[in-house]
This record gives sequence, structure tokens and C-alpha cells, in this order.
Amino acid sequence: MSTQLHDVKNQAVLGASVAPVSVNSTSDGSSIDLIAADGNCFAIQMIGVVTGTTPSLAGKIQESSDGSVWSDISGATFTAVTTSTSLQVITFQRTKRYVRHFRTLSGTTPVFLLAVVIGEQKKMT
Repeated sequence: MSTQLHDVKNQAVLGASVAPVSVNSTSDGSSIDLIAADGNCFAIQMIGVVTGTTPSLAGKIQESSDGSVWSDISGATFTAVTTSTSLQVITFQRTKRYVRHFRTLSGTTPVFLLAVVIGEQKKMT
């Protein structure tokens, strides 16, 4: 297995766990099936405009064997975001087939423009 992605479009399995959307509550993103991938995973969390009084968004990545029972992936967390315009990238190892983004919001009437992409290199065939 190569450890470098030279052609992300053709060499990676990518999925939008959160399509660009305004969020105002604690919730999870869509699950991404990574059965056709292996190696290090990556997640990109993008924040646009943030409103509310003392808003905070804490994002993390979770995994599941069956898409119904979820657990946190150790170390797969983003730094909490409290202001507009943030881009964070993390890498992590998964042990289960499905992954998703999970967010916890706090503050008074917090609203975040959020998007999250998760990916992993395709298995070499």
C-alpha cells in the first residue's frame, strides 16, 4: 500500500459527512462507508459564519461496524471553534467500516455554517 495520495480524485474514497449547511444543535453527520479503503483516514472540518452568544462547536469522528452503534475514535477530535472562518484537518486510524462526524454545540442560539469531508486511500488492487 502506498502511503501517499498523488491523485485524490482517483486514489481516495471521499464522502461528505456534513454537506455545507447551517447547524444549530448537537447532532451527527451522515455515515461514510470506507470498506473499499485502508490506511490513514483524514477529515476536513470547515466553518463559515458563526453567530450567537458565546457559541462553540466541538467536532469529532466516530466509527461503527454496522452503521447503528457508534463510538468515538481516540484522538479524532477537532479543536473547539468559537469564531467564524475555521479550517481544520485531522488524521486518524479507524477499526470499523463506517465513520461519521459528530458535533456538540453550546452557547446561546449558536449557529454555524459547517461542512465536513472524510476520506481514506483506496485499497490497492
